[in-house]
Amino acid sequence: MPRQKRKRADYLEKVRQWLNEASRNREMLYSVKLTDKYTDAPIVSVEKFLKLLGLPGSGRNILRSDCKDELEKITELMRLEGLLVSGISANDLNLINGLKLLLQRLEADPALLKRIQVFGNSIQVKRLVHAFPECELSTSIASGRSKDASAYFKDVFSVRVMELFKDEGIYDSTDYIPVVERERGEPTETSVEKFKKARDSSKVSSVAEFEALCKEPFDVGYYLCALGARTVSEASSINNFSATYQTLKRFFCAQGLLGVEPVNEILNEYVSLKFRTYLEDYVATGQLSPSWATTMLSCLQISLDRFSELQDARDFSYIKAAGFDTRGRTTDSYKPYPKTHRDIVAGVLNTEIQRVWDRHTTPYVKTTAGRTFVKETATGAKINGDLCTEQNLHWYFDQRLGSQRITFKDLSSLRGSSPDTLFYRAVNNYRNRNPESHASLEDLYEAWGVPRDVYREELFPFYMRLLQVTGMNPMSALDLDVDAFEPQHSATLKPCIRYWKARSTGAKDLHLDIFNSEITWLSKSQAAEVADIVNKVIALTENLRSRLPANHEFKNLLFIAAGKPPKGYGQVKRLYESGYEKIREHFERRYGDDLIDVETGEVITLVGTRFRSSIVSEMIEAGVSIREIQLMLGHGSITTTLTYLDRMDFNKQARVQIQEKLQTIYDNAWVPKEPQSVPSAEKYRGEIIFKTPLGGCANIFNPPDFIKNSKSYDGGACSNFNKCLSCPNVIITRAHLPDLFALRRDYQTAWQHGKVATTPYGTVIRENIDILESILGDESEFAKSELEEAELLARYIDSAVKIDGVAV
Repeated sequence: MPRQKRKRADYLEKVRQWLNEASRNREMLYSVKLTDKYTDAPIVSVEKFLKLLGLPGSGRNILRSDCKDELEKITELMRLEGLLVSGISANDLNLINGLKLLLQRLEADPALLKRIQVFGNSIQVKRLVHAFPECELSTSIASGRSKDASAYFKDVFSVRVMELFKDEGIYDSTDYIPVVERERGEPTETSVEKFKKARDSSKVSSVAEFEALCKEPFDVGYYLCALGARTVSEASSINNFSATYQTLKRFFCAQGLLGVEPVNEILNEYVSLKFRTYLEDYVATGQLSPSWATTMLSCLQISLDRFSELQDARDFSYIKAAGFDTRGRTTDSYKPYPKTHRDIVAGVLNTEIQRVWDRHTTPYVKTTAGRTFVKETATGAKINGDLCTEQNLHWYFDQRLGSQRITFKDLSSLRGSSPDTLFYRAVNNYRNRNPESHASLEDLYEAWGVPRDVYREELFPFYMRLLQVTGMNPMSALDLDVDAFEPQHSATLKPCIRYWKARSTGAKDLHLDIFNSEITWLSKSQAAEVADIVNKVIALTENLRSRLPANHEFKNLLFIAAGKPPKGYGQVKRLYESGYEKIREHFERRYGDDLIDVETGEVITLVGTRFRSSIVSEMIEAGVSIREIQLMLGHGSITTTLTYLDRMDFNKQARVQIQEKLQTIYDNAWVPKEPQSVPSAEKYRGEIIFKTPLGGCANIFNPPDFIKNSKSYDGGACSNFNKCLSCPNVIITRAHLPDLFALRRDYQTAWQHGKVATTPYGTVIRENIDILESILGDESEFAKSELEEAELLARYIDSAVKIDGVAV
């Protein structure tokens, strides 16, 4: 079948498949955008519908000609669903449909109401737009610019949301008393008003004066934002700094800070990067819009800039983080790559990595083919233009100049008839005679393979491949040190990447051995590939790095490169600086023919944030536990991980796995289990101590009465190891503590996030949590240092929460 026909058939099949799904799930229709740009009445926007399907915009003519019937059916379904109403503009309908979709979700999941802010008995529209970016709303729904959408928002959406608030006990609009009706009394100062006063009073000129202002926990962040707010005068801009402080405070808490630490500990060089990473998960899960996250990041960096200008702050510096991409749909930047796309991207990146490696490691061989273009005359050396060929230029460069480059800096000092001068004049002669040939001297050097330092665009594929292999946060990967990769972590003996090491007290480890034992080979392969990437980058940058002084800020940075002549000559650059987007776009153009899904015709773009969700998708496909995914993502709370999974495109897979585990509990809850084999024994203080999963047992053949009377006990040795903690025969040593911490963590997770609490075993779990608290909590008989070490080691232990032998 010819390529064009097959492509048309693919488009038609994709549209029909979507239409069949939408016929069963009408919620999909709410995401279809309408347009009336070229018609009198709203119709389906072909361009945006293609984007919804994940197809390139170049297929719009195919849709209009070959899928006309299907588009009419979609239009009819939208009309039946009340999403396409005559007399209302397409823009207003898009906003109304977004509000309808949001309302349905709020009614189905009242927990989402917590993301809506109410002030003065009115929904805060700007916050609403930022809280639900997937609905693609606009502040025009409250400004009156979109007349019909504004009416729906006021008369239908707001009224229903207030009813839901009341039903859930969150807010009762009937209790609201307008300001004019309130009793006169002392005016209450709002948090924003307090912040404005702090802004006006933060006229400090030194770090010492700044520290004097900080008397309460987290005042460092408060007065830092107040300092930044002095750069603006508009009330809305000041409010942005005030709101940034609230998020910054939560970020500090998530970092484990108490808010009373020294200023230089709270405001270290990585604070901006870490804050961006903290915001990124909220952007990925749709809880923050990219534009609002970028605004808060900008407010922090403006504040840090002001802080660096204070006296005694000359040594303060920080790494600036880039904002978030505000183009297109938010979810597109975090949508996992399908497996076919992952394979295509890996192939392209590995091809370019090999090309760059060969370019810089293949020994340079001097040419012997050619002859001189210099003619000696009575008046001195002259250039014979007929002999100024590329071959002769190459020969002269190797045989007369010793293969030493003429740099951009050298050009201004070329004089007389020196070999360098003659060579440069010959190059210009050659270029004048051959205008279609190499555009510059650098192009000639490149064609000959003359050794040079590595450029930023050559490190790009190594960086992107590292993101694909590890799922690291893109900003964290940019600031890795040369010793970031550790083949064996000191605590776990597992390979890991360590980042934010230098001056950060909160050193963070990203473990690479993130898969369970069933696919250990993948973990080994992953670690080996990371080692290969890091070692190659170190080798490529070795010469450049060796020329830097010991105290240079980029000395130990992994991703550094030489500036490209002529403008960047002699400079050392980080990978992520101005022009980074051009590097990515140039790479995509260069491999444009390869970065195409031949089955669908979709063009694949390289987005660093998508690799993070892609590796999570791979982990889910491999059956990896939610807790291991939490560790890989670096989330402090499993709640964040569950929200992350729920918002991503792979949420259905995650739910299926969780549901399967819950079903196992329900199906097997009352089935008696076969007695397990008698565990091994050891000598302990002259007695026989039997090892069990949760401790030692002093008398396994004579359990207490509550075990003997249970249905699962059939005489002989006790096998009810899940009840060891409440048994008087148990002996717990320091060696058992890491397993107990892991068990407590997973019991708490099962209780908080599963449906186990509603089963007959909810009481059992609650009792076990209380028992573990008595062993590991404040009243523990173990030393605090022993408990802290054990809790740290528990991060790398998988426990199986069991009830009557059934794994939760």
